[in-house]
Amino acid sequence: MENLTKEQVEQKKEQLKKLMQEAKALKDELVAVGEWPIDDDDLDNVAGGMGLQPMDIFGIFR
Repeated sequence: MENLTKEQVEQKKEQLKKLMQEAKALKDELVAVGEWPIDDDDLDNVAGGMGLQPMDIFGIFR
């Protein structure tokens, strides 16, 4: 596993925070137009047909 400097860790945390905000904004847009929750078939297509479900470790997909 790669060792990261404190600065790199902070940069990655900031990047993750921004990505989480973007994901939440996208989800909110889909909710607003009645397209959330996403259909399982659509999720399969996005996941490359692997049947993967979104990981909700940050609580953004609630």
